[in-house]
Amino acid sequence: MIKSLPVVLVKVLLVLSFVVNSDDARAKQLDVTVGWSKPPYVIEQGNTGFEIELVRAIFTEMGHQLNFIYLPFGRTNDLVKMGKVDVGMTLSSKFDIFPAKFSEPYIIYQNVAISLKGRGIRIGEIAELQKYSIVGFQNANVILGEQYSKAVQSSPFYIELPEQKKQVEMLLKGRADVVVMDVNIFNYLSKEFLGESHMENVDVHKIFPKNAYHLGVLDDGLRQGFNRHLQKFRHTEQYQRLLKQYDFLQ
Repeated sequence: MIKSLPVVLVKVLLVLSFVVNSDDARAKQLDVTVGWSKPPYVIEQGNTGFEIELVRAIFTEMGHQLNFIYLPFGRTNDLVKMGKVDVGMTLSSKFDIFPAKFSEPYIIYQNVAISLKGRGIRIGEIAELQKYSIVGFQNANVILGEQYSKAVQSSPFYIELPEQKKQVEMLLKGRADVVVMDVNIFNYLSKEFLGESHMENVDVHKIFPKNAYHLGVLDDGLRQGFNRHLQKFRHTEQYQRLLKQYDFLQ
């Protein structure tokens, strides 16, 4: 028994070495689709923003490098479905991405309706939007549900824009009664547009539930690994620093 012990130990060490290094063996550069800039979540210049840095930190921990591909938000689900990219970011579970699968929710957006205080607009429920001219974000008509879709069909003017700076600009210049967008995006872009926060000069109508977004991932092992590392990352100081760095209102 004593003579056989070293052989057993060698076998155990070999198995452990394979397990430890298996993730490294699969490590590679991943093509990741991202919607156009929507700070503070995604800032194309420099590949920064809360959402970009969160996803990059997790995949870096897994041993992967990311090649971010920026494109209109509505194209991501199609590219993931066709296998043209490894990962698609900011996907609603309402999209069809089969045969790819969704990760666990990794980011929450709080969409709201926003109007200028001087207009005296009061909106208590989604159906009341039909009375106003509205500028929504791209695919809002799908993401925000049937009640929203019906309301905007009756609106005197409705448009969806991929560049959310234009949403903010249209509201601040009085070209629309209401913008529908994430409250943190509006806060960031209004500061950029005016040089200071504009939140005291607008009414925020919280008529929508929070929206959870997922990654779309073709490789199931990669998806499961992301889910595991995501849970760990949320308990780190790095995650808390990201929240403070981008000054989230929610």
